[in-house]
Amino acid sequence: AKPALPPPPPPSPPPTPHPMYALLALAACSQPGLKACGAGFDHFPFCNHSLPLDQRVWDLVSRIDDSVKPNLLTARGHRMHTGGRQALPKLGVPSYYWGSNCLHSSMFANCTTDGRCSQSFPSNTAWAATFDRRLMRQMAAVVGRETRAGWNLGSWLDDGLNGAGLDCWGPVLNMNRDPRWGRNGEGGAEDPYLMGQLGTAWTRGLQQGDPEIAREAASQYTLVAVTLKHFDANSLEDSDGFTRHTVDVNVSRQLLTDYYWPAFRAPIREAGALGVMCSYNAVNGLPACASPVMKAAREAWGFQGYVTSDTDSVADVWRAHRYKRTAEEASCVALREGGTDVDSGNTYYHSLLSGVRSGRCSISDVDRALFNTFRVRFKLGLFDPKAGNPYWQLGEADIGTAASRALNRHAAAASLVLLQNPTSRRGGGPILPLAPGKRIAVLGPHANATRALIQVDTGKVCASGGFECVTSPLAALADRNPDAGTAYAEGCDVILMGRQGFSAALAAAEAAEVVVLGLGGTSCGSWGAGRWGKRDNAPRHLHCRPANGTNGMQWAEGEAHDRTSIDLPGEQHALAAAVLALNKPTVLFLLNGGMVSVAEELRHAINPPAVVEAFYPGAEGGEALADALFGRTNRWGKMPYSVYTADWAKTNSMLDHDVQHGLGRTYRYYRGSVPLLTPFGHGLSYTTFELAIGEPRGGWTLSTASATALHVSVVLTNVGPREGDEVVQAYFAPLSLAAPGVPNHPIKALWGFERVSDLGSGESATVTFSLGARDLQLSDLNGDLVLAPGKYNVTFENGAGAVAARTVTLTGERVVAEPFPQPAAPAPQARRAPAASGATSGTSAQRRE
Repeated sequence: AKPALPPPPPPSPPPTPHPMYALLALAACSQPGLKACGAGFDHFPFCNHSLPLDQRVWDLVSRIDDSVKPNLLTARGHRMHTGGRQALPKLGVPSYYWGSNCLHSSMFANCTTDGRCSQSFPSNTAWAATFDRRLMRQMAAVVGRETRAGWNLGSWLDDGLNGAGLDCWGPVLNMNRDPRWGRNGEGGAEDPYLMGQLGTAWTRGLQQGDPEIAREAASQYTLVAVTLKHFDANSLEDSDGFTRHTVDVNVSRQLLTDYYWPAFRAPIREAGALGVMCSYNAVNGLPACASPVMKAAREAWGFQGYVTSDTDSVADVWRAHRYKRTAEEASCVALREGGTDVDSGNTYYHSLLSGVRSGRCSISDVDRALFNTFRVRFKLGLFDPKAGNPYWQLGEADIGTAASRALNRHAAAASLVLLQNPTSRRGGGPILPLAPGKRIAVLGPHANATRALIQVDTGKVCASGGFECVTSPLAALADRNPDAGTAYAEGCDVILMGRQGFSAALAAAEAAEVVVLGLGGTSCGSWGAGRWGKRDNAPRHLHCRPANGTNGMQWAEGEAHDRTSIDLPGEQHALAAAVLALNKPTVLFLLNGGMVSVAEELRHAINPPAVVEAFYPGAEGGEALADALFGRTNRWGKMPYSVYTADWAKTNSMLDHDVQHGLGRTYRYYRGSVPLLTPFGHGLSYTTFELAIGEPRGGWTLSTASATALHVSVVLTNVGPREGDEVVQAYFAPLSLAAPGVPNHPIKALWGFERVSDLGSGESATVTFSLGARDLQLSDLNGDLVLAPGKYNVTFENGAGAVAARTVTLTGERVVAEPFPQPAAPAPQARRAPAASGATSGTSAQRRE
């Protein structure tokens, strides 16, 4: 007989979870921000904050298993996979979310327990209109503080699934090269210098905070990491048979360095931007996320940050552009040749290691991307003790403060542009400012706007999740006119046809002494939210679908949707004409992202109105607009883009990214015989300013061989009746250049600007500009930035008629100040295989980026 078998051993107790897993279980929940190097893990060299930063980062990267590396290079991974797959529990490194949007607000931050919400500042076009670097930095610092405070508190919307990282994806620095682009409301100006300067100020504020706040000025850490987007030549959503995923932008080297790149070059070179997002489109046959040219440009500018793709734009490399045949090839070419460290999609997750095994790229390439991403997290202080980092102390007291709300209103006031202010036909002075005590009729589809004041990408504005805490223009105007009646009628919809409301509007106008008309455009999400609570509740054919000529979508702008018309939408021209025919003093304000043509109103033969461009002025925009119309403020901005007549869209292709082509686009190149409706830089005031050049006197001469600059003093004098702000704009225009010249150079180009605030009547202020040879550099046909000897006209203007000018002679030999970046030759490939295999490529859900 067989011996009896021993009884089976008792079942083993379940393994004790690693202490880090308790934290990972919270990865998909709203939670306070986590840091690495906690108790039990602080013995690792990468936790020793006395070591050099790069040494610490490489030490961490060297300890990561190959099999999990693609996980760490995937953005918004919480949404696609649970279980904290982006964490390193054995090393004490918590999961991290890449992909929090921060355009003009901390988009995913929640409100405080007592109902204070983060600020929703004016949209990017509006903040470009301020021409104010200091204000830009202050706004960005508030967005950074509120984002960091939300991180510390774990106070995020959507349980942290849609944004619980300290990398802010924004601002949008793409050029406003075509008014039909659906994302002009997220972008900004048509001028590359202005965009570069404001992008630099925003980067400094977001990453370094406000230098006037002591704890921020003293911090060695990064507040939040900026991510400049979308690099580059990205300004088409769905036009002429192409989408942002399929379009190949064909532009010269000259245009890249002259027009498309400067907005990104300045914040990288001057402010140390830590992040860049590559765009969906291809440029000259190369998908932006796989382009060695784009990588070479960033490297030439000294970039030391991380690069993320736009949503699934790595997948676009093979699926949309057909630049490569497989997801493995696309992963490797994006990582290695394009320098794309993070994939906002699933392509790296499924296919990167397969690409490494096949030799298309190496683990060294993967490690370099990991180094770039972790270096950002180290600079944020997420691997150091909290005690030494003042940003860990931010909390509820730093969200929705009275000071930040006041800054928001100030910014809104400075962004409004007074386009015209004619004399009232009823006698007296100009129509604006309004005098309280008169009966006012506030009419039009934007008269009672709340949601429409705010560009679509915003965080929680009111504690309820709605917009009832936002003061509309109607409510703000009524508040400032308590002793007389303020009537309201919508008149018509923003984009839908129908004149059922005209009779009520005209009756209200007849009974009033002054009429205020709120007109303009709309974004798809904002319009749907205003009429149906949210866009998805709108009829399906209105979900920002392609325009069919009757559904109004030809006038709506939005992500993935370009306009086909730049005219004032729907029945608004007809409503304005009927109101103006009453011959009442009328004020017209506009809400829009990209321009809308109001030629008929501006040029009205009988009763031209005062016109104010308000863009999307933010949560305090209604209050700021009412203050401006009643003359309580006199700040005003300047137009950040040119305004064409409506017929312009009929003769200019959306696909044409060559702004020099034909009659040219933007003020820099436009040579058309039809005058611009409103030029770049234009903007009036309630007072009058004069400009004069003080020093240096006599002829001005610079040399291409010298870094010596002229220190030019420009005297701004307020010769009008009241205090106000003014912007001094500095331009140059080549007059005659020595052979061989520079073909296709701009007609005129901005090289400096300064805002002067609160200048009293009769007072003068001296603004000093430093003018060197580099300020006059031009891009030649090879894309080199050159100093070209010759004569240049230098002007100082205020956009309201005041001009002071000098001629400067640039002597010496022609000098290449900055050659066109040349991609490095690919390095030989290592063949070491990773530890784990990959799978086939997948795609992620569409997300806003």
